[in-house]
Amino acid sequence: MSFLADPLGQVPVLDARENVAWAAVIREGALPAEPIYRALLYPWVLAQLPAASLPAGATCLGVFMHLVSAALVGLIALRLWRVESAAWASALLFAIYPVALYFAGQVLDITFSISFFLGAVYLLLRSMESASLRTHLLLGLAAGLLGGVAVLARPNFLPAVLCFPCVVLLVQARPWGAALAVSAGILCALCAQGFVNQQLSGQFRLLPWQGAYNLFAANREGANGKYYMQRVTFDAVPAGANTTRMESEHFYREAFGADADFEVDAMNAYWREQLRESVAADPWRWLGLMARKGFYVFNNWEQYNNLSYHYHQARWPLLAWNPLGWGVLLLFAGAGLCFGYRNSDRPAFWGITILGLAYAAGLLLFFVSARFRLPLVPLLCVAAGGCVFLRRPQGRRDWSLAIILLLCLGGLTFGNWFDARDRAPFIQDEVLLAKANSELGDDLQALALSRSVLARDPMRAEAQGLELTSLFNLWLLQREPIYWQDLAPALERVQSSDAAVEFIRGVFLWREAQPQQAIAIWQAAVRDFGAKARSSADALQAVGAAPSEAGRSQIIEQLRQILGV
Repeated sequence: MSFLADPLGQVPVLDARENVAWAAVIREGALPAEPIYRALLYPWVLAQLPAASLPAGATCLGVFMHLVSAALVGLIALRLWRVESAAWASALLFAIYPVALYFAGQVLDITFSISFFLGAVYLLLRSMESASLRTHLLLGLAAGLLGGVAVLARPNFLPAVLCFPCVVLLVQARPWGAALAVSAGILCALCAQGFVNQQLSGQFRLLPWQGAYNLFAANREGANGKYYMQRVTFDAVPAGANTTRMESEHFYREAFGADADFEVDAMNAYWREQLRESVAADPWRWLGLMARKGFYVFNNWEQYNNLSYHYHQARWPLLAWNPLGWGVLLLFAGAGLCFGYRNSDRPAFWGITILGLAYAAGLLLFFVSARFRLPLVPLLCVAAGGCVFLRRPQGRRDWSLAIILLLCLGGLTFGNWFDARDRAPFIQDEVLLAKANSELGDDLQALALSRSVLARDPMRAEAQGLELTSLFNLWLLQREPIYWQDLAPALERVQSSDAAVEFIRGVFLWREAQPQQAIAIWQAAVRDFGAKARSSADALQAVGAAPSEAGRSQIIEQLRQILGV
């Protein structure tokens, strides 16, 4: 409930905003006639909800899927440890895990996709113990289908899901039939997307095509190993537009000219070649990056992804009061494996281990940010269920190994290796929070947040614009002289321009007895920004510099009062 009441819960930002926009496109049947760039299964599900229910409906869906995942964690733990107390402990750990709750409330695909992945893992483990060949094959087919759906929701699961047949071959007694059934299930799910791509673009593609640039961006020279770093700032990002795609096209255009053909295969081949050249030019740099990523995976700090978990943990009571985190969970998982291994079901143990390692390998190739790392959490919760065996007598050797392991894990997870606890992204959270408050009409809070950002980065263009619009809106509502006085320095500071900035600039000049300059500003805004400069067009009518339009009289009269005409 605290997230639903929060500005960021009411105004989706970044990927959440993109998901809502894609849901609207799908609802209207207006998908572009091109290959699918990013996974659209989750927006498709959102499109089945009433448009008026978003984003609250998506939050409710996320919480429901989180509870489903918690139940599946318990079932997997029961299959692994074969005692109910371990199942309940694992399920409870995941149910209250604060980072999982944090993502469950957002309009993001990760909670949704984790549920399908865990369902697939559970069915895969069930298929191993089935005595009936028919049930054995059907469970394998269902596991493959659910695994494929997880990939359709979030392609990061692909390495782990592709290992499903390998798990079957390595740990089952009757492997070949089940491996074929699992493979058939995965292929059927992915082919569904292939047929959608065929219908949209005439190209049969099993996967979205954004991966090539993402892989390059995650491993290029200058990559920080923690999260995706946007290198190009765009003045205007339409709702639903993907800034990563915009950036990839920007650099591709720089390489091949303004008339570059954005053909999918050519672009992906270019980015794969750029990655190969980057690694070949300095393989030690890349190996060092992989090593840093490994440290970040183990570290307790949740790396930035759209929003910074540790920034908002202090803001949301449910998270602030919950001491559980990655580091504590990792120690529980280590202890559970040490003390419970002898009591575990070995095929299940090795199957889960292979899938976890496969997902971690994909994680290291891309980004280790909080949302990418989250799918490892339910597997750690399953491992932590082994802690119930602590009550049984343990040998001195077991305790020695456990203490050494936990000390090593503690050093990795709670140390600040390679500046793991970097708070630099917090400034982006304040910018996004200021934007959300501004859209909700809380200009006082938007002003405070934008000024907090400018105190640390005076050149932050988004914060400059937010400060200006917030000051102007507060002056309109309250007519306090302090807000008007602060407009002049705010206008001097603002570096970028848009329709709102130019309208405010014109109002300020008009009221400061510079009417010709104000009219010139509004005319330029109408010319440069078109329909977005509706306020400037109305201002020109209000001062008699443009002919009146029908139906605008009330707005024109309000502007005359503002301008003192």
